[in-house]
Amino acid sequence: LQGAVGGATNGELGAVTIVSAANVTASSTIEAASLTQSAGTGTTMLDGLVTTTAAGTNVNLTTASIDIDASVVTNGGAVDLNATTLVDLATGQSITTTGDAAGEAGGAIDIDVSGTGTVNLVGSLVTTGNTNAAGTGGAGGVVTIDTNNGTASVTAITTDGGAGTGGGNNGGDAGDVTITTGTDNIITLNGAISAAGGTSAAATAGAGGNVTFADPVVLATGITITTGTTAGNIAFQSTLDSEASEDNTLGLTAGTGNITFTGAVGGATNGELGAVTINS
Repeated sequence: LQGAVGGATNGELGAVTIVSAANVTASSTIEAASLTQSAGTGTTMLDGLVTTTAAGTNVNLTTASIDIDASVVTNGGAVDLNATTLVDLATGQSITTTGDAAGEAGGAIDIDVSGTGTVNLVGSLVTTGNTNAAGTGGAGGVVTIDTNNGTASVTAITTDGGAGTGGGNNGGDAGDVTITTGTDNIITLNGAISAAGGTSAAATAGAGGNVTFADPVVLATGITITTGTTAGNIAFQSTLDSEASEDNTLGLTAGTGNITFTGAVGGATNGELGAVTINS
């Protein structure tokens, strides 16, 4: 696809479905109700902005390798990426599933690499709920990242609930963040993670989401993780280290939730952390 797809005024396509392909390259923008690839054996490359509008899962790709070099915006739809070797999101780009209507929930983002490949997210994931002046703020979408036996590297992830901005409206709940790499492969953190409940000026803030790392974590830079002022747990279920000889810092905020370190912290060779700050 060398030219823009659905880019003319009111020219958006309906559902775009690729039943199977070796390689798929979209060199320009795509505007459609949904984008689905059911099977593939090569690389699916998205080089232009992808905008989808349908309810439910409106970006659903299954192939060997997925290379996203431009942003994806789903207007509340969920994103499901399934690969066997690689899922890559380029620097400066994002996958954003925030709802486009007041109080609409953010769509879930599910990234799975079933082989021994990797997840490399240099760009950001944003699944926030939308604000609402006439009711409860939208819930943040859940983010799940899994590899079968590979590494995962992630940058900023935001699953905050939307604010209840009018009168006695409650804030929306945040979405959970769960990252698993299989057999003790490394999860590298390159950016902040926020799973905070939506705010409310006169009523109740939304619940924070749970942030869980099922396998060893390495901090590639100073990292902050927050679940806001309300409930929302942060769990490191294996070891936690800094990148070697960098003494990277860690700031944690769990509100009324719990913080759990199951494995050694800073125990790897030259893996000592810098300042570790627990705000609440």
